[in-house]
Amino acid sequence: MHLTQFTPLALAGLAVSASTTKLYVSSYTGDIHILNLTSTNLFCLDEGILTGNGSLTSFKINKDGDKNGSLTQVSHITIPNAPVNSALLEGNNGIQLLAVAHYAWALTTYKAPHPHQVLLDPFGKYLIIPDLGSDLLRIFHFNRSSLTVSERPSVPVPPGSGPRHGAFEPIQKVPIVITTPYSTHSHLRALRRHDNHNNKNLAAASSSTAAAAAAAPPPALKPPGFIKITLKARYHLVSELVSTLSTYTLSHLPHDADLNFTLLSTQPATGPSTDPIFSGNAPAEIHVAPPGKGKGETQLIVSNRNATFFRDAKNPDPANATHILSDTLATFSFPSSSAKNSTTTNNNKKAVFNSLSPAGGSFPRQFSLNKSGDLVAVGLQNSGRVVVYPRDVASGKIGDVAVADFEGLGAVTGVFWGKDEGKGCHGY
Repeated sequence: MHLTQFTPLALAGLAVSASTTKLYVSSYTGDIHILNLTSTNLFCLDEGILTGNGSLTSFKINKDGDKNGSLTQVSHITIPNAPVNSALLEGNNGIQLLAVAHYAWALTTYKAPHPHQVLLDPFGKYLIIPDLGSDLLRIFHFNRSSLTVSERPSVPVPPGSGPRHGAFEPIQKVPIVITTPYSTHSHLRALRRHDNHNNKNLAAASSSTAAAAAAAPPPALKPPGFIKITLKARYHLVSELVSTLSTYTLSHLPHDADLNFTLLSTQPATGPSTDPIFSGNAPAEIHVAPPGKGKGETQLIVSNRNATFFRDAKNPDPANATHILSDTLATFSFPSSSAKNSTTTNNNKKAVFNSLSPAGGSFPRQFSLNKSGDLVAVGLQNSGRVVVYPRDVASGKIGDVAVADFEGLGAVTGVFWGKDEGKGCHGY
């Protein structure tokens, strides 16, 4: 294990733009730990809770010789206090931007704005920011040409629920029929002009066309109206204060008119168990794993804190026979919106609870899947360790015998596979 000293402050998390088969771990000790189990950059957010300012530091990931995988600092800038999460954006000109969520004004309360994640939607056009204190999903449009963001209407969630982190499924293209009062050729041409020129006066044009055709309407076209293609995805959200998993469909029409969320279901983040241990459960992280081969199902994994459901879990250290108390990882399955037999009716189904697995200790604040989906690295904040568990890709089941265990890491806030092993993760 290689250890690179940063500052004796609080590291909120890392954004990995590239690397190899290593795990990068941030913790509240102020250290970045590089765990051995080649592009270039890693970005680190420092919450700066004790200093009044946060910071953003970029590192070069060394590729050659004895230094392979080690870090060299490239730049360091001061930013507002308490950055907690980031998303890497890229414009049409190749310029990269880092969007950062700060909760500095709500460090001691959940009753003030408390953004906890920045997530770019699958369309690459919208930022979704769960605001844990305001009970909102804040939405911003990202213009890839001008490299600017503009606020759009927020999506409210149940009061007091505390939305924390979300995850998307792959895009699904869905044909929809836009109907008209009278399907005249002129009306169809008007709608096509709207499609080409983003005409916001569609309703007025429709009314006038219908009025003109009312005297002697021509034979209706079959089917009436015309077909457009919209993009759909599912968005899964964990809410910390009420311990729930909610699923939404997300869609938008061309021309960036707006982003629409439709709530499908809400259920306990720990499944149907009525064990009183879950009364104080606080879900933290969620990830979507790819469908298993031939399964056509999306697998969801949720980390749950403050509920030691496993009172006699196997010790992640194979040399230690003492069993441990452990919080949980919950797995759910969902018909994949990208499966070959997928239809819009799949969007009306509820995620199915599969199982609970040991997280390896206390407070799994964050976890990451490797690229192939067969390893889960769990960052355990209170235990000060990272535990790596095997995962069966076909069934989605997470094993209870660790394949790797790293201790003495301080209050872990995030653990991230290098990008060649999975997406650059930005969560905590």
